[in-house]
Amino acid sequence: MRIYASIEDFFQSPLFITLALVIFFGIIVLAVILVKKYVKPFQNTEKPKSDKEIAEEEVNRLVTDITDEETLQQMNEAARELEKDSDRPTEQEVAEEEVERATEAVEDEAAAEAMRRYAEEHPEEAAAFQDKEDK
Repeated sequence: MRIYASIEDFFQSPLFITLALVIFFGIIVLAVILVKKYVKPFQNTEKPKSDKEIAEEEVNRLVTDITDEETLQQMNEAARELEKDSDRPTEQEVAEEEVERATEAVEDEAAAEAMRRYAEEHPEEAAAFQDKEDK
């Protein structure tokens, strides 16, 4: 560390200049914080919005009502075509698939017993499985 011969040498040094700048800007930041906290016109009275409010505003901004009859008719036709063309399984097929998946051979006796109890509690799914086995 350098020893300064006089106080004037210290004030001319880069260390003093750097410290003086940091202290100067620190005082400015401290003053701004205190003004924002205690001076009424500068206080922030706006409350932050909840996530739900933000989401609702975003949805309202993106979603618009369709007022054009031609566009509305085209959208309804496209929706009907999608319903016709879809290869969705029926509820019965879904129940059969679920029963088949749930009643595959199981080596664990506890799991097999749980499946038997489930079949007793849900006879509609068991009936779908029985219909499939009969075919």
